[in-house]
Amino acid sequence: MNKINNHMKRVGLLLVATTMTVVASAQSRIEQLFNELDARADKTLLTKTHYEDNEANPTTYCLYDEIAMKSGDFGKLGERFIKTFSDEKDAYRFYRNTTDMTNTEMKVSYGTNNQYSILFGSHASHNYLLSFFRDSKNPDKRHAYALVWYEEFDKVKILRYHIYGNDPTRVSNQRVITYGSGQIIDDRGYLVTGLGNSEPQINNDVDFMKRFGTLRASMVSANSADDTLLRSGIVVKIVDLCKKHQHLLTDNERATCQKTLAELIKLYSFEDPYIQGMLEEARIALKKK
Repeated sequence: MNKINNHMKRVGLLLVATTMTVVASAQSRIEQLFNELDARADKTLLTKTHYEDNEANPTTYCLYDEIAMKSGDFGKLGERFIKTFSDEKDAYRFYRNTTDMTNTEMKVSYGTNNQYSILFGSHASHNYLLSFFRDSKNPDKRHAYALVWYEEFDKVKILRYHIYGNDPTRVSNQRVITYGSGQIIDDRGYLVTGLGNSEPQINNDVDFMKRFGTLRASMVSANSADDTLLRSGIVVKIVDLCKKHQHLLTDNERATCQKTLAELIKLYSFEDPYIQGMLEEARIALKKK
């Protein structure tokens, strides 16, 4: 696990170094709020997923953390979240969908072709905040910061995102996702062939975790009924990844992936028996060493 921790630390430092000069004046209070959450001793880190297209010079990335804290420790932190996000005057767009109001859903895309996306606002029990900022050095790029929080038993779960990539209102990209070796499927459901083997190489545990995290994020973002074919393609890739490369994982990485699969199985337990069964197949594969 030290290997992946060092990698994540290196990626985090790299992203800070490459983006700090761009975002410091605009999103400083949100960045400070995120740093304060990191420093809290009363929180528990549940999930940490960092996607970037290029470690040396990323053009798009999604930094995601899921933490939990006791409801008593959370207190009025939600009010602080709302005030911090709504007071960012440099934001060109602000989205709020908290439990005391009704709003529409919002999908935020990222990836070299905006092929991945995250849907916000889909759960009535959740609170959502989003602020969007232009990249002063590249007007076609934008930063999106998001906080999602909700109560679960005696705890509050907090999901935190920093998403950077092309502004879809300024850069036209077709949403695509890898479906099989040499094949992709576009947002209309058509298979495109003849592109060669576009699958990423899995040589170590870091490669596995990056690929697993990307597939998991794509799976969660494909929420509508029209995305059934996409979900089917994604779940096949998850099974293939786990069966072929599970031996690369440390015990802790293996446990993290198993827990993630259990959450996905729960999510699709009443919706699609095929998806549920394939996810269970992936979880079984991870048990083998």
